[in-house]
Amino acid sequence: MAGLSLKAKNIAPLSVLVVIQLVAITMVNRHTFDTSLLDILKDTGGEMLAISVLAGWLSHLMPADLKNALVFLRWRNVLPGHRFIQLAEKDARIDIDLLKTRVADYESLKSDNKKQNSYWYREFYRPVTNQDEVASTHKSYLLYRDAAAVSLISAIILVLAKLLIDIQMAQIGFDSVWVFGIAIIGFIVAARNAGQRMVTTAIAVSLTTIVTE
Repeated sequence: MAGLSLKAKNIAPLSVLVVIQLVAITMVNRHTFDTSLLDILKDTGGEMLAISVLAGWLSHLMPADLKNALVFLRWRNVLPGHRFIQLAEKDARIDIDLLKTRVADYESLKSDNKKQNSYWYREFYRPVTNQDEVASTHKSYLLYRDAAAVSLISAIILVLAKLLIDIQMAQIGFDSVWVFGIAIIGFIVAARNAGQRMVTTAIAVSLTTIVTE
């Protein structure tokens, strides 16, 4: 039986991040902190299950390409693998001379972002995808990328709800949007760092494997 995918493994921590934002929104509107609000994190069913399902659903509403664009603030060549050579040159773990001997047409590839990602995925990522160091950074990237997307969608839903059904949303102020805004920025930074780390870690592990062989 195949193991759980990285996205499936991220449902629980993603749900926790959603709960934390909901608690923050409650604090913003009540101006008090009630520790009982955190009791939901201890719930193994019911509310926590519902939040897990909701978080998983929201994370799939935005296409992967759009989520990647959100993280790296680019419309083209959005993945960190599109710039793996530039990232590798900044990583002290990577022997650049060894990398140059491994990568054919190093200089020409460096100026072709599209080919860089294909090359990195085929030659560096796929052979070591199951290595703990690589899988861990990939999991973190997916978690924070999806968290940023879920927070953005939640912020949009909140604004639309306030505009369309303000009477029912009277207890929730527009200030709540700032909670999502701060979360989005934090998740984007975390996802970007994790994504870049995933790329360079795959290269470092792959080159180390070659040396030891």
